[in-house]
This record gives sequence, structure tokens and C-alpha cells, in this order.
Amino acid sequence: MPPLASGVTTTTRYRPARRVLAALALAAATGCFPLPSEPAPGGMTGVTVNTDGHLTLVAAWCEQPPDGVVIYRRVNGEHVEQADLTAPPLTGSTVSLDLEHIPPGWSLTSGDLDFARGRKYTGSAYNSKTHVRMYDVVFTTESKKRVRPGQVIITEYGEQDGETGHDVLVSTAEFTARAPHFC
Repeated sequence: MPPLASGVTTTTRYRPARRVLAALALAAATGCFPLPSEPAPGGMTGVTVNTDGHLTLVAAWCEQPPDGVVIYRRVNGEHVEQADLTAPPLTGSTVSLDLEHIPPGWSLTSGDLDFARGRKYTGSAYNSKTHVRMYDVVFTTESKKRVRPGQVIITEYGEQDGETGHDVLVSTAEFTARAPHFC
């Protein structure tokens, strides 16, 4: 390649920019910083049962309340949207959503709440305006047999857990206390 008037070839001239781009790509690939398309963390989501014995999603947040809940199912190793629900205006720092009977004020935006026995689902509350998503929970229809009112199942992930993590049973008070650690 012929040198420019300054005597520098174009490959030499752009080498620092290439190094910066390579460093940014490496950081993104290794998870050293969140990409703009990833939601920011803002609390946590769990499952419990309400006093009627219905499977209930619960969320605790740190700043802005969620304005929706999304539930995914696993199909051939991929997450496929099962349901997206819009929340009524929320206040406070926690909410519960009956997954067997949609409560007044909530609306089903897409999908359905017809959960198949034995299938794993991932649920999370989110705020669409701030791009904040609460830490998710993995559950099945059988989850309600392992919890009672006043207890919440959360999902924790370890090195050997894979993509679905493992269930941890905590009290409602501990669930609320843990939420700020996920903000």
C-alpha cells in the first residue's frame, strides 16, 4: 500500500482504532460490561402460592415499579414467549400476580397462561420505559406444591446448574430483603 503524504500507510494509521474496537469486542464477548440491548437489573422475581393455592409470581424492585411481566417457555433449548402481561399502575416495592386467574387491572398483552405440566418456564417483571428487568425465576406447574403462603421460590445459578439454575425457598421477608442486591 503506498504511503500517504505524511509517510504513514493506511494500515498503520488505523491500527490504534482497530485495537480499541478489538478490546471493546472482547469485553462484550466476555461479559465485562452490559451491552445496550441487555436490560438493566432492578430487583427480583419469584413464585409463591396465594391464599387460594394459586401459583403466583411475586416481584420486588428498587426504584421504578415494573409495568409488565413476561413469561418464557423452553422449546428446543430456546426461550419462546409464553405470555406478556401489562400491569396496572403500581406503587410500593412489591407486587404479586396470580398466574391462574388474571387479577383486575392486569391485562394479557400476548400469549396465554395455559402452562403445560412438566415444562419449565422463566418469569420476570420488567419496566419497559427504563429497560429494567427484575432477576428471573424458573418454575413449573409443580412449583406450587413446594411452597406455601409466606414462602417464595427464587432461582439461583451456580457453575454446575446450567441455564435453569436451582430453586431456593426463602421467606417473603427474605425475598424482599434480597431484592436490593439485584439492583
